Amino acid sequence: MCGITGLVTLQSSAPPIDPAVLQRMTDRQAHRGPDGEGFLLAWPSGHALLPHTRQWDHRAPVRVALGHRRLAILDLSDRGLQPMSAGNGNGAAGQCWIVFNGEIYNHRELRTELEARGYVFRTRTDTEVLLQAYRAWGEDCLARLQGMYAFAIWDGARDCLFAARDRLGIKPFYYATPAGTFAFASEMKALLACPGLDPTPDDDAVAGFLIHANCDYGDRTLLRSVKALPPAHCLTVHAATGRIDVRAYWQLVPQNGNGVHDRDRVDGLRTLLASTMQSHLVSDVRAGSCLSGGLDSSTVVSLIGKIWREQPDQATALGDQFLTFTSCWEYPELDERTYAGEVARAAGADSHLVFPTAADFWETFPRMAWHQDMPFASLSYYAQWCVMRTARDAGVKVLLDGQGGDEVFGGYAKFRYAYLASLLRSGRLLPFASEATAMLRQGDLNYVLNLRRGYRYLPKGLRRLLGVDSLLQNILRADWDRSVDGESTPATRWWRYATAGGPGDRRGASVMQRIQVDDILVDTLPLLLRMEDRSSMAFSLEARVPLLDHPLVEYGISLPDHLKVQDGWSKFAIREAMRDVIPDRVRRRTSKLGFAAPDRRWLAHDLRPQVTELIADSLRCERYIDAGALRDWYGSPQATHAPEEAYLGLFRVLALEMWMRAFDIR
Repeated sequence: MCGITGLVTLQSSAPPIDPAVLQRMTDRQAHRGPDGEGFLLAWPSGHALLPHTRQWDHRAPVRVALGHRRLAILDLSDRGLQPMSAGNGNGAAGQCWIVFNGEIYNHRELRTELEARGYVFRTRTDTEVLLQAYRAWGEDCLARLQGMYAFAIWDGARDCLFAARDRLGIKPFYYATPAGTFAFASEMKALLACPGLDPTPDDDAVAGFLIHANCDYGDRTLLRSVKALPPAHCLTVHAATGRIDVRAYWQLVPQNGNGVHDRDRVDGLRTLLASTMQSHLVSDVRAGSCLSGGLDSSTVVSLIGKIWREQPDQATALGDQFLTFTSCWEYPELDERTYAGEVARAAGADSHLVFPTAADFWETFPRMAWHQDMPFASLSYYAQWCVMRTARDAGVKVLLDGQGGDEVFGGYAKFRYAYLASLLRSGRLLPFASEATAMLRQGDLNYVLNLRRGYRYLPKGLRRLLGVDSLLQNILRADWDRSVDGESTPATRWWRYATAGGPGDRRGASVMQRIQVDDILVDTLPLLLRMEDRSSMAFSLEARVPLLDHPLVEYGISLPDHLKVQDGWSKFAIREAMRDVIPDRVRRRTSKLGFAAPDRRWLAHDLRPQVTELIADSLRCERYIDAGALRDWYGSPQATHAPEEAYLGLFRVLALEMWMRAFDIR
């Protein structure tokens, strides 16, 4: 895990690159790589590889510049420093140079294949494997990669920059084109160091965040001039012409497994989960795991524990103790430590409990706003931040997490509703009645039947009736109706999928599968992965998400609906696959909290003095909200009785304000 930056001039008439700009960009990502830095400065007839740009002697006008901050995970020697080169020739001509962030989990298999083709390696890093794979197979190397990655390769022979982001978007890649230059970085804040970059917010995107709690959609960011390279996309920058080509290199398409018995599917899932976990434990530094007490993180921890007991040579990264980290609350309705503790004990893990506090959050809020690059939607991300901080303090450098299990295996209530809608539309009334009854009988009604929790997927009339936007409707300067009714809102997309004619699309995907794909690539997961990346990298940790390894995602998405929702159970297949691995009390747990946090309690009570003082000040976000109306509401009896969703809206306003202050956005 590292931080990457780069600049390429797009026009021959453009001024040469100022290496000091690249240094500032890279310095803003120093937290991503405290173990080393390096810089490539190149021009048509030569190059300089420097440990710091202050050593640059200005011998030639620079046309290509790459920067890197290293977090050493594999091959801790200086041989792993980047930018790394391969090939023949001098300077920009003939050689390939790479800056890489992430992990290639099948790098050993690829290395063996490349060595058989005559390629010679100088390091044990996956970076060099990736670079040689590009030399061997060109852009087609992407089809062979299994991992999380964002990288850029300057190909001197082709006079172009080739960059790519992993299939699920686990690792970030942002870019912009200020003043005739292509600029890229792991984090948006680095791009703001570029002269000529316009930091004007995208007003529609800001309104979308306030209403829908998300600002990670495809290539859009909250800044008009900055784009994200979407998951499963690559781009090529042609230096000679200035042309930038962006294309998708992978699609998530559910496969039809007709004729495969359910038992065989579950057995296949168990085998794939075990091998995936094993590959994610490869590290030359200490590894541990997050553990919430939910099914997904419990799956990760239980499988790691099983490998540690039965194949200790495959779990050496754990060291002499397997460390887990759990966020806890003093509020019983939010606390999951009893479940987490049972899993930790069964896995033989040493459990570290983390207790977030309101006072610490308020002190941390400005720093989080800076690290996260864009606003975040709730206090649950602060709990995640606290877990990462504690893991760093415990000496862990690689942290596994259960992110993605709900999206891949059907854990959310919206997937249950999608399944019921499919049964109803296909006229299968008895299975519909049976499944609906089982869902109610299981008893987690606070989650399944609480429509407010799924407010992002409710049509406008129901949102208004339930009062979920009772604050935002009164203070938002944007057109609330237009923002809620937009063609690309979560609700619009959900209902479009749910009411589509026929059993599925032309590829045979079910309603649930279509919504899952949308959740993974568009709606839910991109936001969660941004938070995962920024919270971990703020403390120089590599976060790994084995449940999002792309073969596992393809397998999970392709499972038939009845192996995701069955007899009232969500994530049925993974519950069955983990039989005798996870303690039954957790495996058969019916309650679901998600990564819950006390948003309403803290904003209404514990943090009332701090919030009152903040909103009494001059607000930068006043271009988006009526500050006077906000103050009136917060001090009124109406706020005393307002629902949780109103306070979540308040939190988003506060997060927007902190973001605008952190980056001097006006």
